[in-house]
Amino acid sequence: MEDLQPINDDKDCSDTFSGSKNLIVPEITQPQTTPLILVNPEQLPREIEFLRRHRNKTRLCDPKGVYEFRHIQQTWLQFLIQLMTLLISMACIVGLYYLYYLESKEIMVGVGEVSELTWIDAFEVVMIIGIIFMAIKNIAKQSQLHPQKRYCLAMFANCFNRMWLNTFCLHLSVLVLILSISAIQDPTLQSVNIEMFEEGSAADLANAVYSLVLITICFRAFRFCGKELTA
Repeated sequence: MEDLQPINDDKDCSDTFSGSKNLIVPEITQPQTTPLILVNPEQLPREIEFLRRHRNKTRLCDPKGVYEFRHIQQTWLQFLIQLMTLLISMACIVGLYYLYYLESKEIMVGVGEVSELTWIDAFEVVMIIGIIFMAIKNIAKQSQLHPQKRYCLAMFANCFNRMWLNTFCLHLSVLVLILSISAIQDPTLQSVNIEMFEEGSAADLANAVYSLVLITICFRAFRFCGKELTA
């Protein structure tokens, strides 16, 4: 008959207690609550009026606004105003480049008609035409996928108006700069040397910078034509 050995309860209890110390007790974390943003009730009517005013206003030089509020259908009055401004801006831009083309021609004895246009001028015209062509292609594709009434004309009117406005401001800034330099040389402006701004390495560099700025103006004016209408 086997001898019964007494069970050491103290040892088992101590082992159980020591093992319980190694257990990982999950930490009880309090749920994170996002702070509530309190809105002043007095500001709500002003914000609603602000949004209503921007939703319904007639945009003429704001391609970004036309894209952001593209779901708002233009009225017929806004459509006619944008159509008129589009034709005026296109006529001004085309007329400006045509005038510049005519002024660049000279008649030399024994040679005939000679043009002073450089490859930088040709590159500028090609880039601007390419940007406008790609904008027309992109917006036509988006309009076929997501048709919206009178959106294309509103976007093109604002793009051309923005381009013409920035181009006019650029020409005005260049004119003020030329007059300022001439006034420094001759305060009476009676003996202004125009050839200084048309010939030389400085004039070529200024012409290159001028063409680059015009290309940038055109790109920024038509950059919203390539955005998706569903975004």
